[in-house]
Amino acid sequence: MIDIEARIRRLFSRLWSKASEFRDSDPAKKAASRFQDIKGSDPAKKAASAFQDIKTSDPAKKAASALNDLRTSDTGQKAGATLKDLRQREPVRKAEESARKFLHDLRAGSGTGASGGTSA
Repeated sequence: MIDIEARIRRLFSRLWSKASEFRDSDPAKKAASRFQDIKGSDPAKKAASAFQDIKTSDPAKKAASALNDLRTSDTGQKAGATLKDLRQREPVRKAEESARKFLHDLRAGSGTGASGGTSA
């Protein structure tokens, strides 16, 4: 067990070192700077303000209330139980796992082919 712990510590140390190298790299610094520029821009501030206004508007509050009422209703409870049962089935769990992997690969930039394998 001690060997496994030591191995995990070494791997974590390498990971931490690589993450630090990346954070200190010029491309990472440029990306962070661009992100801050975008975040501080007038369009971004206007969008954040508009989103906040929408969140606090009467129609949004009514929609949230209606959704909460639906969730707590008998029909909503039955639908939730049915969905939970469905998600426990093996084919659905496998499909969800495949979808998660696909999205992860897509976000990471390694496209996937029609057969599901990653392309080089």
